[in-house]
Amino acid sequence: SVGEIQSIELFYNNDFESGNLNAIDGAQLMTYNNTTVLGNYNNDGFTLNLSDIGTHDLIYISFDLYIHDSWDGNFNNLDPDQPDTWVIELRTDIDTTIPSNIWETSFSNSVCNPLFCLNQSYPNVYPLDNPPRQGSTQIFPGLCSLGSEFDGTTLYTIEKGFEHTGDALQILFYDRLYQPNAVDEKCDESWSLDNLKIRIVESE
Repeated sequence: SVGEIQSIELFYNNDFESGNLNAIDGAQLMTYNNTTVLGNYNNDGFTLNLSDIGTHDLIYISFDLYIHDSWDGNFNNLDPDQPDTWVIELRTDIDTTIPSNIWETSFSNSVCNPLFCLNQSYPNVYPLDNPPRQGSTQIFPGLCSLGSEFDGTTLYTIEKGFEHTGDALQILFYDRLYQPNAVDEKCDESWSLDNLKIRIVESE
């Protein structure tokens, strides 16, 4: 259990404007909303590698997440068991592929009508149900397949805390998208990420 907080340190901070990607595997950059972001990704993602973290009990991860175009949330017409989910995975031992912690949610950019709504899990974990865009920060134009729509992208400002000790950590950010009908999967739906901060917390 974690006691009273003694210190909070901003350990990693990147808005990607400088192009410094030293700690990131799988980085790709693009410009969206007049800012440089990591992305866009489709059934893919990136890994942040942290070392020499020092003594701590908790790690707080915060970022801006852009959900672009036609995400379907928890329900797909062709296969209800194939949601559009997004994942943060922590790996404490750099030499292993076994996660020490996973947070998985889903997002939906769909428009509800009286008969039908493609729900999402965020701000909860999958497979809980919430309305589309629940917990969102702002709405922006789409990136590709919904590029002509003023509300084709949803921005989420996310902060998640995880218990963690140890001097090294890998944080994986990736998606699991299901798009059997898409001609161009990356244009159909994707995501990008900005303003990534890692804070380490020491408690007594």
